[in-house]
Amino acid sequence: MIEVTLVFTVAASLVCFVRLMLGPTLVDRIIAGSVVGTMLFALILLLGLFLEEPMMIDVALVYSVLHFADMLIYAKYLGRHRRVA
Repeated sequence: MIEVTLVFTVAASLVCFVRLMLGPTLVDRIIAGSVVGTMLFALILLLGLFLEEPMMIDVALVYSVLHFADMLIYAKYLGRHRRVA
């Protein structure tokens, strides 16, 4: 059952990655990047379960903290460079 979940998570990540590359606006790309990062977090956790490797959970937690910091940096960048209409 974990294998099926891994396949669907990878497929969803690829769709979001395409959106990341082709997004028409900067906001679309930032949101798609956030979703890809969250999917990667889920993939690391699922791989840890599938391989029965408890260290992968620690890796996923460290990755999630780094991803959160990354999103804060993107939000700050977007707040500074957003045009007022």
